[in-house]
Amino acid sequence: MPTQTSAPATAQVPAPVAATILAAGLGRRLGGRPKAALQIGGRSLLERLVDALRAAGIEPIRIVLGPYTETLLPLAQRCGLQVLAHDRPETGLIDSQRLAIQAHLAPGQAQGRDRSPAPAQAQAPDLLLVLADLPWLQADHVRALLEHWQRRAAGIEAQMPLVAGVRGHPVLLSWQAVGQIAALRPDAGIRDWLKDHPGLIGPFISQQRAYITDLDTATDLAALEQAVWPEPVRWPAPWDPP
Repeated sequence: MPTQTSAPATAQVPAPVAATILAAGLGRRLGGRPKAALQIGGRSLLERLVDALRAAGIEPIRIVLGPYTETLLPLAQRCGLQVLAHDRPETGLIDSQRLAIQAHLAPGQAQGRDRSPAPAQAQAPDLLLVLADLPWLQADHVRALLEHWQRRAAGIEAQMPLVAGVRGHPVLLSWQAVGQIAALRPDAGIRDWLKDHPGLIGPFISQQRAYITDLDTATDLAALEQAVWPEPVRWPAPWDPP
């Protein structure tokens, strides 16, 4: 289990948390493939991640898609996700972050899978942003983050895992922080806001490398294949290599 820093409990009732998965990357260093579709034992990284988030009690869950919609859109729909699609073929991380934040702030954003309207007085949800290519992230990791978030000190508006000095994912943002980021200039993202507000950040100190182990390169893929063997690690058609 992660090693957690102690934090005084706040008096407020913890806000609910909604999540958005960022899956609009091009996967260039893996030969131009949709990383979220990579399968371990026949189940995609996206399915595994959605299961982890839902098992931790997070709902609703959105996903930001860019290229590879022919593969990722049907997969996202099978997972029951709310899809946010870019309107251009190539996008950066800031573009995905801002699309996620705009959707989170939109009227009706607190609706769940059944799309029933939230009560008029319901507290606005905080936002969990997570990359789609974290193959080791499990429900226990997400629960630990949420428990620490709910016990954060007053005035903390952002939290991310910190493993051996390396920032990881998921990132948690309060409703107030989401609004402030949305008000930034169009080319600014979450990193810019974090840089300008260091006193509002509450790191989650952990030894769990699941928070910082993503899938970017062929070396990462080879390490994953070795770690899960004999389970097969495969790309779905038409992305499977010859």
